[in-house]
Amino acid sequence: MTVGPMTRIVVVGGGLAGMSAALTAADGGADVTLLESRPRLGGATSSFRRGDLWVDNGQHVFMRCCTSYQQFLARIGSGNDVDLQARLDIPVLMANGRRARIRRSRLPAPLHLALTLATYAAVPARERPGVALAALRLARVDVTKAATDEETFGSWLARHGQSPRAVEALWSLITVATLNISPDEASLALA
Repeated sequence: MTVGPMTRIVVVGGGLAGMSAALTAADGGADVTLLESRPRLGGATSSFRRGDLWVDNGQHVFMRCCTSYQQFLARIGSGNDVDLQARLDIPVLMANGRRARIRRSRLPAPLHLALTLATYAAVPARERPGVALAALRLARVDVTKAATDEETFGSWLARHGQSPRAVEALWSLITVATLNISPDEASLALA
């Protein structure tokens, strides 16, 4: 963005998009005012303390592949305020009180999730091979095609034989945590 030295820009909303827009405008030389109704920036992305517990809200799960988000955090001085696991390891508390785990092994992709997919208790054993096959097919999706961005992840999962239970127990868990939307709303390219 190129603006003149006297250009004044007002950005309404101090969420991730608003902060990013304000920084881009300021980098272009504009005099920027950022308006936010809350007493803090971040929009849906925030943490708050409840007793001895810190509660994360919004973009609280991101992966190493989210490099733009990591660069943004570094830019606003928050890069050191987040933790990245050495390896993906997500404990899952199921509705029946049982526990499961989504864990990345040391094997190279696409085999890195093979053990998790073979043993993931939240998905019935008879559906696990189909989940693994869908994961392999997902790795081959061409994200550069416009049609990939137009299709929802949910419709792609349905076309690839994923049951509503598998979508809820695995795919939705990851999609909501990383994209903040359900598979039926997420573009296949983003997923």
